Amino acid sequence: MIDIIYKERTNLSTRLLAGRAFLIKTPQAALYLKLMSSWLTTGSQGAIIYGRPRLGKTSATRWTLHMLPEIIGRFPVVEIPVRGQFVASEKAFFQHLLTCIKHRHAMIGTAGDKRDRFSQWLINRAIRSPINGAVLFLDEAQLLQNQHYDWLVNISNELDKNGCRLFCLLVGQTELIEKKNELINEGREQIVGRFMVREHEFVGLVSEKDIISILNEFDHTIYPSGSDKLFAESFIPLGIHSGFKLASLGPGMWQTFEKLWLEQGLFGQINIPMHYFTSALISTLNIMVSKDKCNLSISHDVLVNAVSASGFKESLRILKAESRSRQ
Repeated sequence: MIDIIYKERTNLSTRLLAGRAFLIKTPQAALYLKLMSSWLTTGSQGAIIYGRPRLGKTSATRWTLHMLPEIIGRFPVVEIPVRGQFVASEKAFFQHLLTCIKHRHAMIGTAGDKRDRFSQWLINRAIRSPINGAVLFLDEAQLLQNQHYDWLVNISNELDKNGCRLFCLLVGQTELIEKKNELINEGREQIVGRFMVREHEFVGLVSEKDIISILNEFDHTIYPSGSDKLFAESFIPLGIHSGFKLASLGPGMWQTFEKLWLEQGLFGQINIPMHYFTSALISTLNIMVSKDKCNLSISHDVLVNAVSASGFKESLRILKAESRSRQ
């Protein structure tokens, strides 16, 4: 029985870190939702969301796209993990898009056949949606080459011809801004004007308030979905049943992250990637499994050890080295 419970906790920990257990509302995700709602209801055709790795861009995008139907109604969304290609291939590109929508004929036909199938699939759904459009969420969009943008313009034109709209949500690292500037310098205003006018720099957790807000979301998260079990009960059931709240860890976690930031000699606003925060929370809960009791309290040393195990300190060394190389 103990082995089964351990395996369940391990599975939950790994799924959460991979962004597959459940999605959490964060202050950045809440802002993202407002921006996307505005963009989709004011005729925009694309946006770039950029930031450093591990900030939580992909999970925040998934949460935003999941919540948007409650605001503007249901619309077709296709999530596309962009694949890097040494030589861009139209056939391979559209085959990948068809695979993402689980089209039964993804592997059959010419490049033109695959493009037509994908366009028709989008048109059939976009034309019936309340925004009269469809969203392509292209993750790791910094890997897109010029030819890919040309093919996306073609799809956009085909939807426009049929009375609906394509919105390309380009999510990726800071190279996306460099790509935008490169396209402007090359005189490719059609691509920039269509897909890149809207932009938003994504950041991590920048204040104690942010951390408390997210911990409060964890406090109210039911997992597994449809059960009556709170997420943290999988680790510290006695503490949770006696009133312990994860949000109480907020000040201590913030101080610990902030201390590491300052020790590395970094200047400017502290920016904690969601990955390292989630890792620290999972480590804290795993440490406390054997210490669970009624009227539970968690010492600051536990938080220090958990944040240390998250990899945040190592990431700051990389960030510092990158800052030096740019000087």
